[in-house]
Amino acid sequence: LLQRVRILTWEEKQAKYIGAVEKEKYLVTTLFGVVSLVAILLIASIFYMIVQQKTRDIGIIKSVGATSGGVAQIFLAYGAAVGVVGGGLGTIIGTLFVWYINEFQAFLAWISPNLVVYNPEVYAFDRIPNHVSLGHAVTIYVVGIMVSVLGATLAAIKAARVWPVEALRYE
Repeated sequence: LLQRVRILTWEEKQAKYIGAVEKEKYLVTTLFGVVSLVAILLIASIFYMIVQQKTRDIGIIKSVGATSGGVAQIFLAYGAAVGVVGGGLGTIIGTLFVWYINEFQAFLAWISPNLVVYNPEVYAFDRIPNHVSLGHAVTIYVVGIMVSVLGATLAAIKAARVWPVEALRYE
């Protein structure tokens, strides 16, 4: 009789649903990658326009002795600063949103039943899982800073190649 008895953990019993959630995590990671590419292009465009507008200032800085590497470091540091501030704000806001996602869901349901996004009958969880991994949050924060610096790299290279004589010729 005991040979027919099978003991399962809740994870084994709910493997189908857990697998779906894992697939959703991979999808979100892929979407995060696409958003990161867009961010790189956006930051690169903004910094490139800054270099275009500040060519005269870059020429003055280089004419008084700044090296090409020093000028490039200015733009890379500025890109890193943008990444630190933007990544920090994004991490804080994202973490708070995840922590309070069930309350947000309840608020939406209170406003209108049509706004309910999460149906517990579909997912077999009574609440939206809202665990924030410190390791994942830190990784995303660091990647955000690296993306910002990567976006500033093209502009830094362009700024480093500015010739002071050419930049100041018509001033």
